[in-house]
This record gives sequence, structure tokens and C-alpha cells, in this order.
Amino acid sequence: MKENIVKIYIQQLCYSLMREHLLKKYQYIKTDSELRKFRGYLQTEKIEILSMDFEAEYFLHQYGEELCLIQIFDGKEYYLIDPKNIGSQELKSFLENRNIVKIFFDASSDKSLVFKKYDIEMNSILDLMDYVQILDFPKKGLDSVLREVLKINVAQKSKFQRYNWTRRPIQQEALEYALGDVEHLFVLKNALMKMIIDKGLYEQLILRITSKDLQVKIHALPGVKRKRRYKDLSKLAKKRFDHIYEVREVYAKELNWPPNNVISNENLFLLVESGDEMEMGIIQSKVPGKFRSEILRKIQDNFPEN
Repeated sequence: MKENIVKIYIQQLCYSLMREHLLKKYQYIKTDSELRKFRGYLQTEKIEILSMDFEAEYFLHQYGEELCLIQIFDGKEYYLIDPKNIGSQELKSFLENRNIVKIFFDASSDKSLVFKKYDIEMNSILDLMDYVQILDFPKKGLDSVLREVLKINVAQKSKFQRYNWTRRPIQQEALEYALGDVEHLFVLKNALMKMIIDKGLYEQLILRITSKDLQVKIHALPGVKRKRRYKDLSKLAKKRFDHIYEVREVYAKELNWPPNNVISNENLFLLVESGDEMEMGIIQSKVPGKFRSEILRKIQDNFPEN
């Protein structure tokens, strides 16, 4: 019995030591003064290129979009910036710094997010998605490209796809996962450039980069209204969809819930496509009773008939 207890203790100790060795060491930046100090450090050390990525909330766990974490790697050291209590001006000074090249992998949504949230226009971005597009990989996601080019498999991807990055503290395991998104970008950049040169595609890459429209793209329509299914609706069905959508937005915002948790997109489409009368069952069962009756009444009021 004692031997088994000692054996288990040794196994746990070995596991803990191994895990501590595997953990990435990073600096956690969470205040204005810490971010100013970091910017000063980059300038003093003449660090002019960083790999960078964001973790954000996009209507998955709450209403709205929110920048939750900035991951950084300078080729040697890791940094995590928690924007929760950092002023927009400090973030703006950091992200708009033209003297620091920021290596991203598909920066489009990241650029849009900080523009909408903080009026930040990120620049000096080296987006590796441009390289991937020129090389025409069959699968263009970061995980697939890492696997094909560097033979690296990203662990625990599915575990953190729906992680709630708005909660504090962020789990250590989640922070480790987040840092993995910037860990290999320097090496990946060099490998992709070599492939482009070997294939004689360098001029095409330069043309693509220099001819890009650098203006931040902000969609006028929400994602659900850009779907083919919405575009194919009749004129009356669109009116009804828009009416229910607006009511849903009001209550989703009040509850601080993702709109899908109030009335799912699928239920919304099914209702307007079928032309059935609005019933309580269309509202998600988890919505409190008080709100369920209010939502139904608001939808029934001025419901488009023609």
C-alpha cells in the first residue's frame, strides 16, 4: 500500500516538473503603465518585428464583440496583453506604431475588431495569409498550413474553439494555447517565403501586397443577413425577418446574451419561410418567462402583413 502511494506521488511529481518545464514563460501586461513600459522596452531594445494574434469574443458568450487578449512573440520572449483595464489610447499608441512590423496570420477580423472597438487603424502588418493565397494551399487555416509546411500539429484546438475569453482569470492552459498561435509565425514566414521564391512567385506576392486595399472592411450588414438563405427570401419574408431580428437585438442586448440564445437563426428562418404565426416556442426555452412574453408581444406588434 505504502509503495503504491509513493509510486503515485513520484508520478505526480514527475508530471508537475515536466509540465513546468513545458510551460512557456511570458510577461503578463494588464495596466496602462505596464504597456507603456513594454513599448519603451521595444524601443530601447530596437525590436522592430513581432508575431501577434488576438483572442476575442464574437457574440458567442455575450452580446457584442470584445477584444480579450493580445498574444505576442518577439522571437525569444512571449508577452500577453490583457486589454480589460487598459485605456484605448494606450492600445492605439501600441497597435498603430508604424515602426514595429506585426506578423499576423489572417489579420482581417482582428483589424476590423479594433477599428470598431477602439477606432484603431492597425498598420505595418505582415499578413501571412497573403503568402498562403499566392501559394494556393487547398486548406488555408493556420492549423492546416502549420501541418503542411512545418509538420506541426496544434494540440487541443477543439477544446478552446468555444472558450470564454471574457472571463477572468483566464485558465493557464488556455493562455498556453493562445501563445501557440504566435509561437511559429516567424519560422512559418521564412518557410513560406522560401516556397514562394522557389516557385517563382515572388513578384506576384509583391504585387498582391502593394495593391491591397488597406482600408479596414466593416460590413454594413450583420453576418446572418449576408447569407444566401436571407437573400433568397421573398420581400415580405425579409420584412418579417428584419422585424423579428430587431426585437431580438433589443432583448439580447438587455440580457447580455448572444442573439442566438434568445431566438436562434434557424428558428427565425423557419418562421419567416413557413409563414406560420409567431408562437412562444420560437423563443429559446432558457429565456426567462417575463422576457418570453414581452418578446412575443413586441414581435406581434406591427408584424408585417404585406
